[in-house]
Amino acid sequence: MKRKTFTRIRDIFLTGFLVLLPIGVTLWVVISLLAFVNNLVLPYLRYIFPIPNVPGLGVLTTLLLVFIVGLLAQNYFGEKLLQLWDTLISKIPIVRAIYNATKQVMESLLSQKDNFKKTVLVEFPRKGTYSIAFVANELKIDGEDFYAVYVPTAPNPTSGYTIFVRKDEVIHTDMTVDEATRIILSGGLVINREIRSIPQLKDA
Repeated sequence: MKRKTFTRIRDIFLTGFLVLLPIGVTLWVVISLLAFVNNLVLPYLRYIFPIPNVPGLGVLTTLLLVFIVGLLAQNYFGEKLLQLWDTLISKIPIVRAIYNATKQVMESLLSQKDNFKKTVLVEFPRKGTYSIAFVANELKIDGEDFYAVYVPTAPNPTSGYTIFVRKDEVIHTDMTVDEATRIILSGGLVINREIRSIPQLKDA
């Protein structure tokens, strides 16, 4: 009887833990992101203007700044200023590499709507073992067709590896990006019991 009571209490505790953990992690990420944005611009503006400590004012100030910069960048004067800025940055070796790489990634993410829409399996890190990967681009290497795929690491999918795989060695799957991300975040605990491959046309 005592064992059943203990098991029941344990199950209730685990259920509560499984309910509260995603809520807690989500709140932590959102609050951390808001705190980061809130402190992105406001502390520097306080050196110039006596801005009061109003909750959320930093977020609104940052959004307003982003909007103003975007507005200026869309006219002739703003384009010339950006070209001048790019020219200045291009003369600083290390800063130039970081700036150009970040700029290219952002332009790619904003201009291509199909980024990371295909979830595939690739033999990585060795033959016989398969890793979840997302197709980022297509290219040719010595005349052969390759995919540039991003292989995320678990449990943090924001870090990973970019590898080039022959198209005929990639296994296309029926997994969505969301399903694959859940598998990675959980370290394989949350997973579909069956993953189906999707045949591709030869010119795909």
